[in-house]
Amino acid sequence: MQQQPNNKNSQDLAGKTAVVTGGNIGLGFQSTLELARRGAHVVIACRSIEKGETAITRVRQKVSSASLEVLPLNLTDRKSIHRFAKAFTTKHQQLDILLNNAGVVNLEQRMHTKEGWEMHMATNHLGHFLLTGLLFETLLATPNARVVTVSSGGYRAAKLDLEDLHSEKRPYSRLGFYGNSKLANLLFMFALQRRFEAAGSSAKSVSAHPGLTATERQQSIGMGGWLSRFLARPVEFGCRPQLAAATAPDIAECAFLGPRFGLWGNPSPVKLSGPVVDAELQEKLWALSEKLTEFKYVKASDTA
Repeated sequence: MQQQPNNKNSQDLAGKTAVVTGGNIGLGFQSTLELARRGAHVVIACRSIEKGETAITRVRQKVSSASLEVLPLNLTDRKSIHRFAKAFTTKHQQLDILLNNAGVVNLEQRMHTKEGWEMHMATNHLGHFLLTGLLFETLLATPNARVVTVSSGGYRAAKLDLEDLHSEKRPYSRLGFYGNSKLANLLFMFALQRRFEAAGSSAKSVSAHPGLTATERQQSIGMGGWLSRFLARPVEFGCRPQLAAATAPDIAECAFLGPRFGLWGNPSPVKLSGPVVDAELQEKLWALSEKLTEFKYVKASDTA
């Protein structure tokens, strides 16, 4: 049996800097609140400065001493991602926790970005791939940095085709397209860890999933919303796996944490198998992601 991560001593994050994408709402907001409560300086990365400032006000109503800021970020817009990274690295020399939390789920109809990228894949994977790359040097310069890529058990529904990453040749499937992006998240987690190791870095790449959680989005997506209203746990519980992934001191590289009983329970390691642990597939997706985002990671050529 895999050992559950020990959260002892994970409370004190004073002097740490964290970025939470989508940190103004749902699991992202709850993660922002808890990281700030533990003493971290948290940068809320979200589309609207106004919504970010509203989130800051809400956090400070609970934690008056919270250290927070907001920087605008649109994960479907490469220029916005570059602007965010430049603004962050101009101001900050360290990044202890990058919580790649933001995402879209089970969109009602097929949607594309202005570049023609399918919206689930663009937001959940490609946007975070580029963001992490632009912050890669800062992560390397920060001892024991942590990158948490939020995925989902929905990765099991994936039918990922790298020749048709944006699913242009297939009929639209809400669950299938979402699953593709969540599988991509996990493939990215493994490939990113190899790049940390190749660079001689102490940084760790890990992932987590929340189980069934009553977020605003999950409450309004048809059957998923119906299930959430009756079965889902509060956001306070749903964010625990990603918080453990971000803060547990003894977590293993490439750990995937989720509720112990699938939908509910304390954070526990989830065993991964099948295509998700295929190193060749991980590297092929990485190469395609570099091509699409037109960005190559620093020191990435020395990977295994």
